[in-house]
Amino acid sequence: MIPKLFILNLERAAQRRHIMCQRLCALGLEAEFLTAVDGASLDMDALPRGTEPRLSPGEKGCYLSHVAAWNTVVERGLSHAVILEDDVILGSNFSAVVAEIIALGMPFDAVRLSALKPDLLMPEHGAVPVATLASNARLVLPKKMPSGTQGYLVSYSGAKRLRSKISVPREPVDDVFDTYWKHGLCIPVLFPTVVEEDPSQESTIVGRIRWTYRTKKTLIQRFMWFVEKKRRKISISLIARRLKNKE
Repeated sequence: MIPKLFILNLERAAQRRHIMCQRLCALGLEAEFLTAVDGASLDMDALPRGTEPRLSPGEKGCYLSHVAAWNTVVERGLSHAVILEDDVILGSNFSAVVAEIIALGMPFDAVRLSALKPDLLMPEHGAVPVATLASNARLVLPKKMPSGTQGYLVSYSGAKRLRSKISVPREPVDDVFDTYWKHGLCIPVLFPTVVEEDPSQESTIVGRIRWTYRTKKTLIQRFMWFVEKKRRKISISLIARRLKNKE
């Protein structure tokens, strides 16, 4: 048995719902569609305090859609759930891999099942392996930024921690997931992934600023970057030990 599947979908994106229903049916899966937050109609005055104003409306809407999904997991008391965006393709082994990850009994907050830059999950980029599945897929803790929140598995306790630690949109949601260690979160990534973004569908998040609001680093900022790099290394080592020991 696999956990509850939720798909984030804008109310106006009927074609995406239709395509996802077809793909789920082909794999013998069912999912519940959660109405995503439409950034185009957001009331800026109602945004959480501390929201980064330079995020695009689409980025804000996407972020808050994920927060709403975490709230749903907690409110329903689900032990685990899979959160999917509505422009994904699921691997044929999706169900088996998700079930196997849960069976590991690891104390993760979430496990990313997708990555826009999967090459950054390779050992040569510093990714730390924490588990090997029967299919020889691995769970790794990335040190670089694989990007993307197209699909991930979340635990009940993880959903509570996500909403308590990162519920305010200060960066694009996938950037926050990339810096999981900075927020005290445990978010390994599956490699190879079983959820991929459908390249044939145009993103509904327009005007993404990504890193464009960051200024050129000063000497002090470069020093802080070096300190952060050391902190990242230590933090990831501690997270890896906790996962392996199932603490």
